[in-house]
Amino acid sequence: MVTGSYGDPLRWDEVPASLTAAVVADLLGCGWSGVHSTEHGVVVPLDRRAFGLPDPAARGEHLYVLWGGHRPEWSWSTAHPDAPAGGTLALLLAPPDQPAYISAQIIRVLRTGRALP
Repeated sequence: MVTGSYGDPLRWDEVPASLTAAVVADLLGCGWSGVHSTEHGVVVPLDRRAFGLPDPAARGEHLYVLWGGHRPEWSWSTAHPDAPAGGTLALLLAPPDQPAYISAQIIRVLRTGRALP
């Protein structure tokens, strides 16, 4: 499966930096400050605007959006993936290589606490 200008998502060892940069730019443009990318995804600091995730936002945690897994796909969690409480990820339900859809789904999670069904 080769899609978009980012190559085959099933062959990514790391998420293409240009893809995560586009997602970060989109989220920053929507007013989400402190967003940054990693080699495996995007990290969004939570604040009171993340009313879909009120408990984690109140504790000043982050939303981790990661690419990977047994069957590579986008997923999200408010627990750091390496933390003892980490490891439980929910599907983001976004195309692997379309920044606008990825950022729209991230905003949906921040606002509602869930991705599209």
